[in-house]
Order: sequence, then structure tokens, then C-alpha cells
Amino acid sequence: MRQQSIQQINLAYDQQQDRLLMKAAVSQSQEIRVWLTYRVARQMFKVLNREAHLPVSALALGNAAPLPAAQSPAEATRQFAEEADAVHQLEDLDFATAYQQRSSAVSEQELLVVDTRFVSVNDQLNHMQLVCANGMNVNMSLNHQLVLAISRMLMVASQDAGWTLPVHQEKEPETVSSIVMQVPTEKQVLH
Repeated sequence: MRQQSIQQINLAYDQQQDRLLMKAAVSQSQEIRVWLTYRVARQMFKVLNREAHLPVSALALGNAAPLPAAQSPAEATRQFAEEADAVHQLEDLDFATAYQQRSSAVSEQELLVVDTRFVSVNDQLNHMQLVCANGMNVNMSLNHQLVLAISRMLMVASQDAGWTLPVHQEKEPETVSSIVMQVPTEKQVLH
């Protein structure tokens, strides 16, 4: 399938499946539908929210785990500023417009995501690959607005599901495949 841009995205909990269904509209008439299990949703949130910096409270996500050790005032101020900026940026995103149902671009069946992979370039998350059970992959180019939107939708849908998302990344071992590339910012000259 050729590369298409996402026009609209939706994420909701399906109680009968006990999974999250992510729908991404890629044209006026087609969408990609993928099922996210609890494990995959946690993996995605862990990586995406590290980039999004949305404030996450232990109570809001159902965590009973203790808060991390005290931060230095400078670290706490930096974290607060990042979270405040993320919340401010959420106001620019449209969560009010109802999702417009389309026919599936792949098949009439949804794809089951079994793993996630991320690519970061120069410390900026810019690609997510959803590895599906049938051998297909869904590749998504990420910008900050999409990372922010998916992080927020994962928080809301996981609350609906009664799922616990990771509050503090350092508490859990890294289980998500990721590639980190450093691209030189200075001009390269060949002599």
C-alpha cells in the first residue's frame, strides 16, 4: 500500500473484545483499523508519552505504586514546564469533531497489533511501526501533534478500559524495540 497521510484518528475501548480499537482515516473513503491489547497499549504509551510530556497522575491511571524519589527543584520546574506546555498544546487539537466511519483500506477485518517499533532521529520520535499478527505492518510517520493526540487518547481509552498505564518510565524495563539515529546537524563537505 502506498504512503498516505492521516486525516482523522480515533481510539476507543471495546468491552466485548477487551481491546482498544484504533482507526486512522487515510482518505475520504478508507481507514486502517488495528486492535491494541493491554500490553501493546502500555508499550505505546510508555514511548509516546515520554515525547509528549503529558502530566500523568498515579490516581488517574489506577496506579497504586509510590511516586518516585524527590526531584531537585530545577528538575521539578523543568518537568512542570514541559507538562504545562503539553496541556496547552492539547487545546489546539480537535477532540470534539466526531470520527467519520469509513471502509477499511486493508480488509473488512481489523488487524491485531502484536508489537511496536519506534524510530527516533536526533532525539525526536518520528516513526512508529505497528507489527500485526498476520505479518502486515502499519507504519506511521509521527509529528509532535500526532504523538500528543495518541498519548492523550491512550490515557482516556485506558481509563475507560480500567487499564493501568505506566506512570514513571524508569520503573519498568524497556520492552519496546526502538532505533535511535543521530543525524549530524553540521554540513558535511567532501573534498
